[in-house]
Amino acid sequence: MELRVLRYFLAVIESGSVTRAAAEVHIAQPSLSRQLRGLEASLGVTLFDRTGNRMELTAAGRRFLPLARDLVTRADTALAAASSLASGRAMRLTVAAPATTITDVIAPFLATWGPEDPLVTVQAENPVRAYQALTRGADVAISSAPPRHRYAGLAVARLPLWAYVPPSHPWAGRDRITIQELTGEPLIVLTLAHGTRRILDQAVQDAGSSLDIVLECDTPQVAQAMTASGHGIAVVSDDPRFGLHPLLIIDRHGEPLQIRLHAAWDAGHYALRTIESFATGLARFCVEQYGPQAAGS
Repeated sequence: MELRVLRYFLAVIESGSVTRAAAEVHIAQPSLSRQLRGLEASLGVTLFDRTGNRMELTAAGRRFLPLARDLVTRADTALAAASSLASGRAMRLTVAAPATTITDVIAPFLATWGPEDPLVTVQAENPVRAYQALTRGADVAISSAPPRHRYAGLAVARLPLWAYVPPSHPWAGRDRITIQELTGEPLIVLTLAHGTRRILDQAVQDAGSSLDIVLECDTPQVAQAMTASGHGIAVVSDDPRFGLHPLLIIDRHGEPLQIRLHAAWDAGHYALRTIESFATGLARFCVEQYGPQAAGS
């Protein structure tokens, strides 16, 4: 089983047909079909249901697909690492995280690095799908959810949820409000895909209250913009924008609402030490940036 043939297999899946896949990988269609049949023969299973002009995965093909993707991803990662080592360049890391985490946490952290540190690329991911990026080539993923058991991980930070109000709001002279006070106000919140929203909902439920939601946003920046334009109070975890005033939100037990950030990676990653150094450095940065209360554990 050759990596080249696995790439052909994935090309067929991604393009939807042998004809388009053959054009994308620059090989004749009959040759590509032979390669796929050879792959099936070497595996001892039928990967495709060839009905008419359509190519659909069989049950075995669907089980094999994530394995093929993982093998190709690992091979590409190893080749990139070998190229970096051979050229003397710093190793590259790909970090997947929600957009707000990239803007407020990861980018400021990377700005403290020097030229001797690894090169880092980041990719924005939906918060509920951040860890899935590890199967698509990301080296480390950041999410508010604890990592699955198959991954190694580190609790990076605990960051507060903020209620943002304009400077003209009666609460602008305070530094905190209770969850009970907040439930009586028109709120601009994030969608349920965001950990911030789920934490808020749980705190409201624990308090036996309900929310007056005037708008749900998919991005916290827009939530703050709507607050700045006078539409309500934004509840998010990102840093202040548009001159808004932040208020800690205190739950019914007297504790501030917080969202946890976790880093996850493959425990068998070839660049394990580099990834662990990145994660621990990010955790230290969060403490330096936000204070000892931001410590992940």
